[in-house]
Amino acid sequence: MREPGTPTLTESAQLKEGCNNGNSSLSKEQLEAELADARLLHQLSIELIQEDGTAGLYKKIVQAAVAIMRSQYASMQMLYPEPGTAGKLRLLAASGFTPEGEKFWEWVYRHTGSSCGAALRAQQRVVVHNFNTCEFMQDAPTLPIFQEAGIYAAQSTPLYSRNGKLLGMISTHWDHPHTPPRRHLELLDILARQAADLIERTQTAEALRASEQRLRALATATNDAIYRMSPDWTEMYQLDGRTFLDDTKRPIDNWLEKYIPSEDQEQVLSVIRQAITAKTVFQLEHRVIQADGTIGWTFSRAIPIPDHSGNITEWFGAASDITEKKALLTRLEGIVDDRTRELQRSNEDLRQFAHVASHDLKEPVRKIRTFGLRLKNEVGNALSEEARIFTEKILESASRMTTMIEGVLTYSSLDAIDEHLELLDLNEILTEIHNDLEVPIQQKNAVIKCNRLPTIKGVKVLIYQLLYNLINNSLKFAKESEAPRIVIDATITSVDGNPHTQIVIADNGIGFDPSCNETIFDTFTRLNSKTKYDGTGLGLSLSKKIVERHKGAIRARGIPDVGATFTIKLPL
Repeated sequence: MREPGTPTLTESAQLKEGCNNGNSSLSKEQLEAELADARLLHQLSIELIQEDGTAGLYKKIVQAAVAIMRSQYASMQMLYPEPGTAGKLRLLAASGFTPEGEKFWEWVYRHTGSSCGAALRAQQRVVVHNFNTCEFMQDAPTLPIFQEAGIYAAQSTPLYSRNGKLLGMISTHWDHPHTPPRRHLELLDILARQAADLIERTQTAEALRASEQRLRALATATNDAIYRMSPDWTEMYQLDGRTFLDDTKRPIDNWLEKYIPSEDQEQVLSVIRQAITAKTVFQLEHRVIQADGTIGWTFSRAIPIPDHSGNITEWFGAASDITEKKALLTRLEGIVDDRTRELQRSNEDLRQFAHVASHDLKEPVRKIRTFGLRLKNEVGNALSEEARIFTEKILESASRMTTMIEGVLTYSSLDAIDEHLELLDLNEILTEIHNDLEVPIQQKNAVIKCNRLPTIKGVKVLIYQLLYNLINNSLKFAKESEAPRIVIDATITSVDGNPHTQIVIADNGIGFDPSCNETIFDTFTRLNSKTKYDGTGLGLSLSKKIVERHKGAIRARGIPDVGATFTIKLPL
C-alpha cells in the first residue's frame, strides 16, 4: 500500500537512477548499490503483503536496514504506551547484536541514554554521529556500554502509522563515527513506512485475536443462545442455540419464520427497524419457537458492530431462555389476581356487613333510648334514687352505643370514599372546623392558636375529618382546672428527598403515658374512663387511616398532666 502521490519502490529506484546518471560524481558502483537497495525494499514489500509470519519479517526488515544504511547493527522496536508517559519500547528484532546485547536492550525507556531514548523523547529522528562527543550521552550510564561494544554512531527513526500514531522505532548503529547520507535516510524512510504498516497490522491482528478469545470464552461460559445477524437483519449468519433453539451453522434468510411465531413477527421486526435506524442496541422480550417445537420465551439483546466509518457490519446478540421465569410470573400474576379479587370481595362483604349491622343496630338502640326517656319523663318523680341512677345509666349507654355505631360506619366506609384529589387550603379547612366546634370551644374557653398553614393535595372530606378528630380530641381531653390551649403549626420538611408538610398539633390537656405513643392509634383503644370521657376509640384509628391513605405518616407523643402532641407529615 502507498499514500496517494507517493511513488512505488520501483519508480523511486528508477527516479534515483535517472537523477544519478546525470550526476557524474556518482560511480557506477554507487548507482548499482542504490538500485539493489530499491530492489530489496520492493521485494520486502511483496513479502509483507504475502507473508503472515511476522517474526521472520521483522528480522528481514532489520537486515534490510543494515544493507540500506551500510551499518553493522540494526534493531526494530514496538511502542507500549503507558498512561501519562510516552511509553516504552520493546525489542522485536535485531541484527549484529550478541544475545547478551539483545537481552540488555530488550526494553528502552524515555530516559534511557541512547538514540532510541532520545528519539522517543523528541518524537522525531535522532542521529548520533559520535557517542563519545554527543552532548546528551556524556553523563549517561549507557555510554561505557556502547564504548565496550565498539558502537560509535547511531540513528533512530520513529515508526508512525498512516494516521500519525507512534508505533515503534527502527535504529541502525555503526562501529565507527558516522554521518549517514541523505539518500540512505530517504530509503530508510520507505523501509520505515513498511515496518510501521507491519507493526500496525500485527497490533490489529493481536487485538482481533484477543477479542475473539474473549468472545469464545464468553460464549462458552454463558447458557444463552449466541447469534450473528447481517447489517439489515435479513440474514442470520450463525446461531448456537444451546439446546434452547435449533443451531444454525450456515447463513439462513428464513430465520424469522423458523424462530418467531407468526403473530409476534411484526412486533420483533418493528423493534429491529428502530434499532437499525438509530444504530442502537436491540433488546426485546418475546416468544420463540424452541428446539423441540414448543413455544417459549426469550430476552434477546444484540449490539451493532460498526466499521471505522460507523457503518454497521453485523449484529452480535444473545438470547436468554426465560420460559420458566415467564411461566412462574404468569402463575404468580394469576395467584395475585385471585387473591386481589378475594380480598376485594372480603372487603366489600365487610363494608356491607358493617353498613347493615350499623343500620340494624341503630333501630333497637333508638328504641332503648326512646323508651328510656319515656320512662324517665313519665315516672321519673316516682322512682327511687337508685332507680333514677339506673335509668340515667341506660340512657348514657344507649347514647354511647349510637356514637359507636356511627364511628364503625364511618371507619368501614372510609375506603369507599371517592379519591378525588384537589388542592386544599388548610387555613380554610381549619376555619370550617372552628365554626363546627364553636359550642365546645366557648364552653371550655379554649384558645386555638394557628400559624399560617400551606396548601396540599388531598381528599377534602378526609383531611377535614383528620384535623377535626385531632382538635376535638384536644378539647375532649382538656384539664378541668385549666382552659384548653391548642397550638397548630406547619413547616416544610423532606422525607426520602421529597418535600412534605409537617403539621404539629399540641395541647395542654391531660396527656397520656409515653408507652402508649404507638398503641393509641389501634382500633377501639381507650386510655381513659368511658364514663368520664365519651368517644368510640375509633377517632385516632380513623385519623391514622386517613394519613396513610394520603401516603403520609402520623405519630403521637404524650406526657401525663402536661399534654399531647400529634405530628403529621403529608406530601406536598
